[in-house]
Amino acid sequence: MRVGIISVFTDYHRAGAHNRGALQPQVGPLIAALLPPGTEIDIVNDVWDDPDWSRDYDLVFLSCLHSDFDRARQISHYWRRRGAKTVLGGTMASTYTRLCGPYFDAVAVGDPEAIVPLIVDDVGRGQLKPVYIAPPFDARRVPHPRLDMVARKQVLPLGVEATRGCPFTCEFCALTGIGTRFQTRPPDSVAAEIAAGQHSLADLVPWWRRHIALFYDNNIGGNPSHLRELCDAFVPLRIRWGVCVTFNVICDPRNLKALAKGGCRMVFVGLESFNPDTLRHMGKHQNVLARTRAAVDLCHEHGIIVMAGVMLSPATDSIDYIDSIPQHLHEAGLDVPTYVCFETPFPGTPHFKQLAASGDGAFIPNTLLRDLNGYTLAVPPRHASAGDFVAAYKRLYKTVYSRRSRFRKFLHDLPRFARGGYAVPILFDLYELFSEGAGLNEARNFIAGLDIEPPEARAVPLIEGDFESEEEYERIMRPWRISDERGRALPMWSGAQPLYRPKGRVSVTVRGFASSDVPQPEEATGIATLAGCGETAKL
Repeated sequence: MRVGIISVFTDYHRAGAHNRGALQPQVGPLIAALLPPGTEIDIVNDVWDDPDWSRDYDLVFLSCLHSDFDRARQISHYWRRRGAKTVLGGTMASTYTRLCGPYFDAVAVGDPEAIVPLIVDDVGRGQLKPVYIAPPFDARRVPHPRLDMVARKQVLPLGVEATRGCPFTCEFCALTGIGTRFQTRPPDSVAAEIAAGQHSLADLVPWWRRHIALFYDNNIGGNPSHLRELCDAFVPLRIRWGVCVTFNVICDPRNLKALAKGGCRMVFVGLESFNPDTLRHMGKHQNVLARTRAAVDLCHEHGIIVMAGVMLSPATDSIDYIDSIPQHLHEAGLDVPTYVCFETPFPGTPHFKQLAASGDGAFIPNTLLRDLNGYTLAVPPRHASAGDFVAAYKRLYKTVYSRRSRFRKFLHDLPRFARGGYAVPILFDLYELFSEGAGLNEARNFIAGLDIEPPEARAVPLIEGDFESEEEYERIMRPWRISDERGRALPMWSGAQPLYRPKGRVSVTVRGFASSDVPQPEEATGIATLAGCGETAKL
């Protein structure tokens, strides 16, 4: 069997560029490890490279973020017309199964470990079902991912996952929308996976790339005692690693001591804002602004560099506040954030549902699904016009990513880590600051419904013969819409079903989801008509 595993990507800067940063999708190596021996496998990280459109597949697994869904539909249609069966997984598939169903041969809901083998078996027998619902997470099912298959398409190929989910309930987070859960793996099992990964990479990459790992957990510190046990298990491996944690983790000296001892040299923290009103609005109660500088300094003392993102809230942030962010960053010892983005109402989240219940004007008129990527303003600002809010965003972006800001941060960090003999934090810092250009796409206006079309909207090489009718063409090619011309959320988006209940239990509603509930292709025309807006991509 020939299987393609595609992590779909649409450049959020709308330049049609790939992102060859250190973090790359890891679902491909995981799914590859679940396939039977003898399977011919292609892992395609669309973030890194385009798919090879000349390839023939029997089965194609696709995963995507909400803003990538238009491209995922087109990719699915391309290979379905060429004889493959396609399966969609991920957050969109798990929360909007009905909407996704008509565009794929099957929709995979939940974790892949239990259902990928079933899907492959059913494809082989010609009995693929429309929907597969995963049981609750079972750490014993997690295989060692096929890191060898992506070794040359990742800066740091030693990618690991020790936990799933996050115990916090931030209003804007897609994890909250899918249902709050936090599940752990035994520390010795994670350590064994790291050792196996190093072995599989031995003849493929240099020594240093087998001894610097990245953890892809959303929040590895969701259970601090488990985190400290993990760190103890990593000591004998003598690896250095980076990870994502919440702010409360780095405020506890016990955690930092364990992280440093276990080899952690970089943490990414969801700082998001210096505005107390914004943090309350977002539900980020774990962030304590008064302790930010002390926490950053404490990390540095332990040889751990801190990276953080900044999010602008249209609901609570003013122009004066946005203009003050560079000073806040400097005072916190951060200076250059990993990203500066807009708070975005991802479908299915509490933030989205609250806006959808607000009626007219909740969203910018004719917001498209592809606009919900974090880098396009989709909600009308309360304290400024959309144009002024975007202008402030652009000023902030150009200030914090200027060459002066980046060199200032590096010259501030270098002596602190050099004095302690910590080389890896300096390498993380160099890569973060200088590996990618920081220029804005000047062709953009950054406003939902009005921004330029991403080049990927026309990039899948579909031809006229791939469509049986004009209706099918519209259904596949027209970008999906979130709001109408009055800024009201379309009714189709009210049907999100959370997947997880407390303690990671699968929702009763999802467990009872029947195959007959998935719309058939003829019904999908109605969905496409409702969701459609703007110009259709031309062949």
